[in-house]
Amino acid sequence: MTDLQQEIADLRRATLQIADAVERLTRLEERHASTATALERAFGAIGKLTERVVELERAAPVQAITTRWVLGGVWAVLGAVGAIVIQRVVGGGQ
Repeated sequence: MTDLQQEIADLRRATLQIADAVERLTRLEERHASTATALERAFGAIGKLTERVVELERAAPVQAITTRWVLGGVWAVLGAVGAIVIQRVVGGGQ
């Protein structure tokens, strides 16, 4: 009878170890699912950012041209103001 009791005790220990392993496996699976969800969100955000970058890259040449025009206009106005000031100073304010 002692051998049978020993076998039953061994089976109980093995069952407890299996239960512990299944519990750890379940926790790992939950973490994996959470990580997979986070990765999906991250890739979705990256996709949206990629679209925005493409739009900005398309608009960059137009923006560069507009910037040149605005700067040219600013320099033209400054030149005109400078010419008027010089004319008044040299011409004696007439």
